[in-house]
Amino acid sequence: MPDELIVDRDGPVVRLTLNRPRQRNALTPELIDGLLDELERIDADETVRAVVVTGAEGAFCAGFDITRIESPGGTGAGAERDLVEVLCSRVRAVRCPVVAKVHGVASGAGCDLALSCDVRFASTEARLGMPPARLGILYSHQGMARLVGVVGQAAAKELLLGAELFDAERALACGMVSRVVPPELLDRETDRFVERLVANAPLSVAASKLIVNLIVDGAPLPEASLAAIEEAATRVWRSDDSKEGPVAFRERREPRFTGR
Repeated sequence: MPDELIVDRDGPVVRLTLNRPRQRNALTPELIDGLLDELERIDADETVRAVVVTGAEGAFCAGFDITRIESPGGTGAGAERDLVEVLCSRVRAVRCPVVAKVHGVASGAGCDLALSCDVRFASTEARLGMPPARLGILYSHQGMARLVGVVGQAAAKELLLGAELFDAERALACGMVSRVVPPELLDRETDRFVERLVANAPLSVAASKLIVNLIVDGAPLPEASLAAIEEAATRVWRSDDSKEGPVAFRERREPRFTGR
């Protein structure tokens, strides 16, 4: 996967840069595989104390590349949700803290990736949101659970139902990001925090991350709820609207959704 993922090691810190700027760093199966491989290597290397995830040039990540969604409306639809879920779950499970450095857009899977990181710093130009409803598709219930866990029910519904992007100020107010700074200070402030982080006791830091995640996760959903979620998701992914959304996106027009 040449050049689509830039890996930079600086002592105990590994920086992962999504490098598809022409596509606003949208995720593909290959890019996700590359990230997963790097996260495996990081987890196996106890000298790594922190990971920073960011995007090249003008965006953090615009989500999953809409041109790579397989068979919208068909029985195989939604496979990318599984890939994104594997990635986000892996980010949360990494032994050491993962810091998202967010500039520009972080939408859909890109927003989920940021929310899966332990700490999120953003520039004042950042915009974050979950717009699958604009495409007539449905985000995974795991991703929705992460969103609700971070921002609460009211803001989550506003993001999902309105399919809008929150600006940096609103994202900070609802907990989507930890800190907002001017664009020219984003690198410096992120690096400062990471320097403090790696100076702390790694076992304490790793245990704190694990325990907080377990507290947030709480009890698993009952089987009946999981079945209802899967049924609803299947209806969405087999709908005509799930075909219309990507087509309208490619044709650069407003989608015409029918609810079927």
